[in-house]
Amino acid sequence: MTLANLKLRIAALLNRDANLFVVGGVDNLLQAINDARRAAQRDHSFQLAKRDVFLAVSPAGSDWQNACTLTPGGTATKMKRVDGVWNYVSNPIPSGGTVYLRTSFIDSGVLGDFRRSLPAYDTSQLIITNNPQWWSRQTFWYLQGGKLFVTNITATTTYLVEGIQWLPDLADGDPEDMFLTYFPDWLLYASVAALNVYLKDSERFPIDMTVMERLWQSVKQMDGEVANSGSWTNLD
Repeated sequence: MTLANLKLRIAALLNRDANLFVVGGVDNLLQAINDARRAAQRDHSFQLAKRDVFLAVSPAGSDWQNACTLTPGGTATKMKRVDGVWNYVSNPIPSGGTVYLRTSFIDSGVLGDFRRSLPAYDTSQLIITNNPQWWSRQTFWYLQGGKLFVTNITATTTYLVEGIQWLPDLADGDPEDMFLTYFPDWLLYASVAALNVYLKDSERFPIDMTVMERLWQSVKQMDGEVANSGSWTNLD
C-alpha cells in the first residue's frame, strides 16, 4: 500500500474528503500516520529495522543515536538500539559498489563494569619478580547515555555497528516502508486512533481496542518470526 492510498482509506473510513484534513498547511492525516509509526517504534524494537551502520568513535565517545551512517562517512541515520560492534574491512566489488565484511566482534561491557577501572596494559609490569603483579584490559564497547565508547583507542576509529534503526517520518511521495508493506491493516486503525486526537468529539471514529490489540499482536508475531529466522529446530 502506498502512503497516498492509506490516506485515502483513512478519509473514506471517516466519510470525509482527504483534503479537509489539511489545516493551516498541516496535513493531519500525515501527522497521525507518523504519530502511529513513532509510537510503534517506541513500544517494539522491530527486527525488520535491524541493519548494519557505521560510527566514527573518538576516545571521548560518539553519538550513537544520531551520528551513525549508512556507509562509512555517508548519509546519517538515527538508531534506536545498539546490539553489537564489529571491526570490518571494505571489499570493493568488480562490477561496482562495496561490501563491508565483519572481521572481529568487540566485546560489550556495561557502564559499571569493573574492567573500565583497570589501567591499560603495561609491559613494564611484566618484569619477572618473586611476586609479579600486572593488569590488562581488553578492548570493549559500552554505552553511556547517548554516547558509545570503545576502550583502548587513542584516535577516532570507524566501527560497524549492528542495531535497530529508527525509521524517519514519512513524507508525501516516499516509497513504501515496512509498515505500509507488511502492516497496513494495523497502521490504518492505529492512524485513525491517533487522528481522533485532532478531531471534534462528533467527528471521532470509534476504535475497537480488541481488534487493535489483535492486529498489534500479529505485527509483533511476524516480526518475532523474522528475529527467529535461521535453522529450524523441531523437538517433536
